[in-house]
Amino acid sequence: MLAHVLTFARFGIIGVLAALTHYAIVILLFEQMHIALAYANLIAFCLAFWVSYFGHRHFTFQAQQLSHRQTLPKFFVVATLGFGFNESLLLISHHYLNISLSILVIIAIFLTAIFTFLLNRFFAFQH
Repeated sequence: MLAHVLTFARFGIIGVLAALTHYAIVILLFEQMHIALAYANLIAFCLAFWVSYFGHRHFTFQAQQLSHRQTLPKFFVVATLGFGFNESLLLISHHYLNISLSILVIIAIFLTAIFTFLLNRFFAFQH
């Protein structure tokens, strides 16, 4: 039980680092550089992807014994599903809700984190 709690805590640490990367890039590109939200979010996702992959591979799930050939395609599938979930949630909520973009990005990232933890734990980095 303690091992699962520690794994989830490590997932949270890496998730926060990836989320901060994602958040900062979305806000910078959308609000400062006036890039369309969908594109800003896609660029942010691509950069945060690598923070997340290497962090989860080495720190969260300690899956260094598994080859990149095994883990990277599965992680890509999980991340792509997570991105689709995040992008849909963000764009739909931004269109229909009168809530600050910053709040919407945080909510979308948090809900996506729960979704992707489960997929990573039981699919991408399964030992």
